[in-house]
Amino acid sequence: MLKKHGKTNKLSQPIVFLAVIGIALGIAVMLISSAVATGFQKEIREKVVGFGGHIQIESHFGNESYESNPMLIPYNLKSELEKDSKVRLTQNYAYKPAILQSKNGEKFNNKGEIIRDIEGIVFKAVDHNFDASFFIKHLKAGYFPSYKLTQSSDSIVVSNYIAKRLNLSINEKVSTFFVKEKGPKQRNLIIAGIFETGLEEFDKRFGFIDLNQLRKINSWGIQTYLAVVPTLNENSLTIKASCFGGNDNYKYSWNNGAFTNSSEFSTPLLKDTSIIVVSSDFEKGFPFGETKMISVPDTAILDLKFQKKYKPSTDCKKLSKKTITQNEIIFENDCFLLETKLKTSLGSGQFYTGGIEVLLNSYQDLFQGENIVKELVGPEFRTSTIVERNQEIFNWLDMLDLNVFIIIGLMILVAIINMTAALLVIILEKTQMIGILKSLGANNWSIRKIFILNGGYLILTGLLIGNAIGLSIIFLQSNFELITLPKENYFVSIVPMHLSLINVLAINFGSLAMCIASLVIPSYFITKIAPIKAIKKD
Repeated sequence: MLKKHGKTNKLSQPIVFLAVIGIALGIAVMLISSAVATGFQKEIREKVVGFGGHIQIESHFGNESYESNPMLIPYNLKSELEKDSKVRLTQNYAYKPAILQSKNGEKFNNKGEIIRDIEGIVFKAVDHNFDASFFIKHLKAGYFPSYKLTQSSDSIVVSNYIAKRLNLSINEKVSTFFVKEKGPKQRNLIIAGIFETGLEEFDKRFGFIDLNQLRKINSWGIQTYLAVVPTLNENSLTIKASCFGGNDNYKYSWNNGAFTNSSEFSTPLLKDTSIIVVSSDFEKGFPFGETKMISVPDTAILDLKFQKKYKPSTDCKKLSKKTITQNEIIFENDCFLLETKLKTSLGSGQFYTGGIEVLLNSYQDLFQGENIVKELVGPEFRTSTIVERNQEIFNWLDMLDLNVFIIIGLMILVAIINMTAALLVIILEKTQMIGILKSLGANNWSIRKIFILNGGYLILTGLLIGNAIGLSIIFLQSNFELITLPKENYFVSIVPMHLSLINVLAINFGSLAMCIASLVIPSYFITKIAPIKAIKKD
């Protein structure tokens, strides 16, 4: 700093002090504002993505309600998407509204709050590939089930809001009613976990269920079983097919034959053989005798191993049945022994989903990720981003950016005014010294640089103090959560703060550059000072 010269610095000292403090507080406010805005955006984006992924792929036949229409899982689409470096994961999902009914009945808890006996919920059905890490982090009790590829689970996960409304607890069975055209379908499901994300709008609405379970409830696709009709004799036997799911208009293709309405098939009982049936569901009511397949076919295979007995008998029709496993049965009488083994798929429902979610490595990849998805799926499917599905939330987040820019702009403006005023006062107080320097041969620019460098020193001092204050507050809030918020209004219970190194550097270097640049104008007054008049000035 410029050295003191007599009593001329009495006015400049407090002004300089106030300028440094103003810069320090301005930097602290800018850092905190940026950290709060970034924290809110990061926290809420993470929560919204946890519920719905970055991008969703659905059938064009879907609607705006929380009721997913079935779509066939496109061949190789998921693997092709996951080849891209910006895509982290793809996962199947489906939505289904339901009503939960507790066994408690309507009553009051110890706080005087009413406990309802029924509550509406929207189930998000997920499968074995679902990334549940977000909800595991926000579990209040229990666990998030690891749903299986080949099995159907009765376990569900509900929010703490719904659990409190129905007075539900972990491992409790709850009656669940799913609305269908043919009437409600009831299931007794088990509460495996209870979560609370703080995003109340979503917590009030959503729960999780096994996608295999929902496929059965919705009758997506069909599942076929084969069984031996017990009334058989030594010469032939009858095989009966049974189908479940679809629209109940089944047709059967026996051993690669044409589709027929017959669900039974007779075959000679002479040697080992395999009976194959391909079942499908057909559309009803097409004109001109036409039919339309409306589901992916399902295949069942029944392996028959025949062993003839060569002892005389008069009672070959008396038959005993021995069950080894659910799909392995032995029939036997005095004439023969027949071993049957059924091979079934998981049913064609496994090829259906409500939609596909695409999770990206970063929210910043959303625009490019959307273009990648649209290029791969083409016009056959409808795509939507997290921003399109939650416009109100993201509009609010965008306003945070605008508020931060306004605050930063105002703080920089205040800092510029403070430093300009401080430098002008210093120049006025150092007029005599400036005159002496000019009389000794110093040019205007060399003198101006002295004052600009002095101002730069003051700015750096303010920056250091401001960073110490701002980063300390951010550290304390991030680690100790000192400032809380009403989560029903702000989606979070504490003020989230997140500040990247890039933001810190941008705020500091940007402020430094603009403040130093602002010193050039007041330093111009040095050129107007005449040496003789300045030296004579008392």
